[in-house]
Amino acid sequence: MINKLIILVCLLLLSRAVAAQQIPLVVTVASTSTKTDSLAGATIQLYALPDTILLNTQTASIKGNTFLVNAFKAYLLKATEIGYEPLEKTVTVKDQPLKIPLVFKQKLTSLNSVEIVSRKQLFKQEDDKTIVDATVLANSSSNAYEVLEKTPGAVIDQDGNVYLSSTTPATIFINGREMKLSSADIASLLKSLPAGSVSKIEILRSPSAKYDAASSGGIVNIVLKKGIKIGSSASANAGYFQGVYSTQTAGININKSAGKINSYFSYQFTKRNNFEALASNRFIKKDSSLLTQNAYTTYPAVNNYFGGGIDVALTKKFNIAFDTRIINTNSTSDARNNNIIYKDPSQDVLSKSQSEVNNKTSAFFIGNTISSKYKIDSAGSEWTMEFDYNYYQNSNTQDYHNYFFFPAKPFVNGNGENRNDKNIGVAQTDLTLKVSYKITIETGIKLTVSNSKNSAAYFYKTGNSDSQVDPYQTNTFKYKETISAAYVQLAKTFFSFTLKPGLRLETTDINGRQLVPQDTVLSIKRTDLFPYVFLQHNLFKMFGSYLVGNAIYRRSIKRPYYEILNPYPKYIDAYLFDVGNPKLQPQFTTNYELNVTFTNFPVFAVGINQTNNIFSNVTYQNDITKIAYRTYDNLGKNKEFYGRVVGGIPPGGKYFFYMGAQYNYNEYNGIYQNQPLNYKHGSWLFFMYHELKATKTITLDVQGFMRTKALQNFYELDNFGGLYFSVNKRVLNKKGNVVLSINDLLQTNNTNFILNQANVHASGSRVNDTRRLGITFRYNLGLSKPKESNSFGTPVDSKEN
Repeated sequence: MINKLIILVCLLLLSRAVAAQQIPLVVTVASTSTKTDSLAGATIQLYALPDTILLNTQTASIKGNTFLVNAFKAYLLKATEIGYEPLEKTVTVKDQPLKIPLVFKQKLTSLNSVEIVSRKQLFKQEDDKTIVDATVLANSSSNAYEVLEKTPGAVIDQDGNVYLSSTTPATIFINGREMKLSSADIASLLKSLPAGSVSKIEILRSPSAKYDAASSGGIVNIVLKKGIKIGSSASANAGYFQGVYSTQTAGININKSAGKINSYFSYQFTKRNNFEALASNRFIKKDSSLLTQNAYTTYPAVNNYFGGGIDVALTKKFNIAFDTRIINTNSTSDARNNNIIYKDPSQDVLSKSQSEVNNKTSAFFIGNTISSKYKIDSAGSEWTMEFDYNYYQNSNTQDYHNYFFFPAKPFVNGNGENRNDKNIGVAQTDLTLKVSYKITIETGIKLTVSNSKNSAAYFYKTGNSDSQVDPYQTNTFKYKETISAAYVQLAKTFFSFTLKPGLRLETTDINGRQLVPQDTVLSIKRTDLFPYVFLQHNLFKMFGSYLVGNAIYRRSIKRPYYEILNPYPKYIDAYLFDVGNPKLQPQFTTNYELNVTFTNFPVFAVGINQTNNIFSNVTYQNDITKIAYRTYDNLGKNKEFYGRVVGGIPPGGKYFFYMGAQYNYNEYNGIYQNQPLNYKHGSWLFFMYHELKATKTITLDVQGFMRTKALQNFYELDNFGGLYFSVNKRVLNKKGNVVLSINDLLQTNNTNFILNQANVHASGSRVNDTRRLGITFRYNLGLSKPKESNSFGTPVDSKEN
C-alpha cells in the first residue's frame, strides 16, 4: 500500500511539470588579478527568482558553463572561489541565448602577505549520504579503525561491526568497493591502515540504486587519499601512543605532478599492542551450575603499508589511473583463561581448569584498481569504468593447552594451522547523462566474483599419548560468490522538488562445498529487484537559507558471507567455539525515512526498518559438556523505529560545535531454540564535537559519545562511551603540526553485558586498552610551494579519489 502511495505521489508531482522553452545561459569566469591562477575550480550556483530557489550547481569550466533556463524568467547567479570576493548577479532571460561574464576580485587582507584558509564542515549532507571530513579525526588517531570509531553517528562494537541507524551492521566499503571480509578481518585491515591515509568517510544510511543492494544496515565508505593534481609535495609523520601498552608509527607521503601525469607513493610502519580482559559468568540450568571465566589476551602486531598510483590525462576529457595498496601484518595473540565451575547456590567448586591459547598470524592484502573517466560535456555528463582485483591471505598457527586441576585429569594439548585465501574481482561501468529539462540519468552494470578457500589441519593429544588428528576441527571448504547487477535511476528538479527514482536488479549465485569432511554442500541462486525513491523539497527559509526535507524509500538485501557459512568450528577456548551455519538464507529490509537538512547539515531524521528472515549472531549451549557455540541463525522478523536529531554552530568562526542524539526501538518476532522470540528493546546514542581555534596556530578539539542500554545480537549492553581530546599546534613556519591527544580519557569505552535467551544465561564485562595518551608530528617537506589549508589547521598532503 505504501509503495502504491509513493508512486501515486510521484505521478501527481510529475504531472505538474509543464514543458517550457529552454534557453542556454552561458557563464564564464575571470579574475581582475594579473596572476595566471586558473579559476576553473570556482563554484557557480543558479537560483530561481523571486523565491531564490537553488536550481543547479556547477564547477566552473575554462570553456564556460551552460545552464538551461526558461524564457522570460528572472534568475540569480552566485559564484564563489577561495581567495576571491563572492559574486552575485541578477539575470533576466528573454527568448535569446545569453552569455554572462563573472569577474572575481581577489581578497586582500594584508599589504605584505595574504593567508587564505578555507574550512570544511566536519560533516555535511549530500542527497542520500553524510560526508565526514576525516582530517581532524585522524589527528588524534593511530589508524583508520580509530578514525572510524570517532565518526559522528557511527558505533563500533568490540567485534568490529559498525552500526548506523539500524541494529543491523553496516557494510564496509573502501574507495567505493565492498570489503567481503568478516568483521574481525575488516577490523584488522583498518587497524593496518594509517590514520592519515583517510580523506573522508561517507555514511549512506539509505544508499540509492547506484550502490550495492547488500547494505541493509547502510554503507560506510572509507575514502583513502591519493596524489594531488597540481604541483609536487612530500610530507613525513611520526606518532607515539601510550596506554597499558604502546603503539609507534611513522611514514612518508610523496606526490609529484609533471604535466599530464600525476603520481604518488606512501609508506607507513606501525608497531602496536593491545589487550582484552574478558570476564563472564554462564549459568547452566540443567545441573544448576555456574561457569566463571576470566581471560586476558594481548595482541602485539607489526604492520607495513604501501600505497601508490599514477593518473594520466590522455586528453582534456579523458584520463586513466592505476592505484595499488599493499598491507602486510604479522601478529600474535596470547590468551590465558581461568575456568571455575561452581554448584549454584552453594558455591561448591565442581571443576577448576586453565586454558592457554597462542596464535601467530600472518596477513597479506593487495588491492589494485584501474579506472578511467570520460567527461562527455561541461554540464557534468561522464562515463566511468573500473576494474578491481583484491587478494587477501591469512595464515594462522594455533597452540592451546588445557590443564585440569580439580578434579585432576590429564592435560590436553592441541595445535593446528589454518589458512584462508580470498580473491575478489570487480568490473563496473557507470554512465551519467545530463539531458534536457534538467533530467539526470544514471545507469550502470557491475560484476563481482569472489573465490575463497579455507583449510584447517588440527591435532591433539591427551597427557603423554601420541598426537592424533582432530576430526572436529580439521576442515577444507571452498566457496564462490558471483553477484551480477544492473541499475538505472533518474533525477528531475521541478517546482522546488527533486525526484530521484531508481531500480536495481541483482542476481545472486553462491556455491560452497566442504571437501574435508565431505558432508556439506550449499547453494543460493536467486534474482531480486530493489526499488529506490528519493524525494527532496525546500520547506521554508530560516536565517536566509532553506530547510530541505527528504523522503526515502528503499529495499535491500543482506547475504550471509563466507566466514559465517563455513561449518568449520574455530577454537576460542575450552568452553567456546565459533561455528558457521551453511543453512543461512539472505535477509531483506525495507527502509522508510524522512529527514531534514539545513545548508547541507543533517538536522533531523525519523525512519522505519522492516526486516524479514533476519539472521543474527546467536549462542547455543551444550548443557552436558558446558561448551557454548557462537553461530548465526535465521530468527524471524524485526521492526525497528529510529529517530535522530543534530544541532550546533556551523564552522567558520573561532568556535563551533555539533551535538546529536539517536533513539532506536526494536521489536523482534520469531523462533529461537524452538521457542517463540518476542523481544522489545530501546536504546539511546548521544554524540558531540567541539572545536576552538584558540590562536592562529593552536586548535583545541573535544569529541565524545555515549550509548545507553544498547542491544547487540541479543546481548544487552550497559551504558558505555568515550571522551577524546586533542591539541593541534602548527609549528616551523606552519609547515609542521604537533598533535597531543588523549583517547577515552575516562576509560568508559568498555562494556558490561547480559544475555538471557532460551537456555543461555550469561553476564560479564569486556575491557580493552582504549585510554591512550598520544603525540603525533607531521611535517610538509616542501618540494613545492605548500598548498593552502582546506581543513581544520592541518596542511593538505593529498586529495581523495
